[in-house]
Amino acid sequence: MRHDNFRLAYRNLRAAKARSFLTMLGIIIGVMAVVLVVCIGQGVKQQIAGQLARYGKNIFVVQPGSRETSVGLFTGLSGSNSTLLTEKDLSTVQKTTGVANAVPLSTVSGSVTGDNTLNSPFIIATTPEFSSVIHQPMLSGTFFSPTGDEKAVVLGVGAAQKLFNDNRPLGQALIWHSQRFLVTGVFDNFNAPPFSLEANFNDAIFIPYSTAKSASGSMLGIYQILGKTVATGNADAIVGAANAALVSEHGGSQDVNAALATASNSASDQTIHLLTVLIAGAAAIALVVGGVGIMDVMLVSVTERMYEIGIRKAIGATNRQIMRQFVAEAFVLSGLGALIGVALSCMGVGLFRLFTSLQAVIVWQVLVIAPLLAIAIGVFFGSMPALKAARKDPIEALRRD
Repeated sequence: MRHDNFRLAYRNLRAAKARSFLTMLGIIIGVMAVVLVVCIGQGVKQQIAGQLARYGKNIFVVQPGSRETSVGLFTGLSGSNSTLLTEKDLSTVQKTTGVANAVPLSTVSGSVTGDNTLNSPFIIATTPEFSSVIHQPMLSGTFFSPTGDEKAVVLGVGAAQKLFNDNRPLGQALIWHSQRFLVTGVFDNFNAPPFSLEANFNDAIFIPYSTAKSASGSMLGIYQILGKTVATGNADAIVGAANAALVSEHGGSQDVNAALATASNSASDQTIHLLTVLIAGAAAIALVVGGVGIMDVMLVSVTERMYEIGIRKAIGATNRQIMRQFVAEAFVLSGLGALIGVALSCMGVGLFRLFTSLQAVIVWQVLVIAPLLAIAIGVFFGSMPALKAARKDPIEALRRD
């Protein structure tokens, strides 16, 4: 199309600014919705991957269920699994060549009382090696040691705030199962990413496994085993060996699964991917609605300018020239709307990162595909009124004055 067509299209659209802006609004909203949904989804995936990387590439998880039913890092702590791991499973993992550490993770019940009382606390029973496996820094104090008092307890920052009026309640006592425990440490904040299936350790109360076992009458089920290999280069092989040993221990039954933490979070990634695709598809409908809006406005424009069309055709304008003029207007409308939508989307990504926990990222592919798709939709729907204008008989058009 000639440059004159775009210049004339821009002039005609500028003459009706309010109508042109309202027409572009559907394209703007559609482009923004598609871009923001994809950028937020990709950002959340990267947040989850970054969180798992913080624990280390050689961290693995053992939990009940097959590989197909495995749901991710620390998710078994919810107690949703009907089958529990045993201390024999823990011993099998610990004896696997290449495994540096393996610790049990169990949940126990019972109200806890400090300055305040929690009736349904999130209590995790584990061994002293837990701290060295996850490498989580302490806000204050230390994790309980193998030679320390079995009545020691470590709190997450959320649990510390709920139980005590002091955010760093080192040396203070709390009561669980009529037993007195001493707070020896408080974990720093666990930055769990949004939409992650990972348990919230900020609200957790950590007690020694042996103490919890005694309080429960030596019947303490293990929901998950957290392990660490001696090296990252052959971590896959070591975890595979641990998985094979567990399957053999269970008589060949695939009712237990060992997997690297980075691989065990695939369910979260799949869920986020499906949600992103679903919402992006719904947002793409807004682009189609915007295209329909362009068609409606172009039809009105053709009707209003019928006399102009008649004059142009009477002095020699061809059907192709008339059609190009109106297609150029549709192109300018959808193009400007797409550019504005991309600009507002980039601003939205910045606002999400600034004011929320959603660390959205710019995905350049969608910044290219979304506006091109919007322009294609706009031109497609705009070509229908343009075709109607091009086929108009000049005599009939002149009678519309």
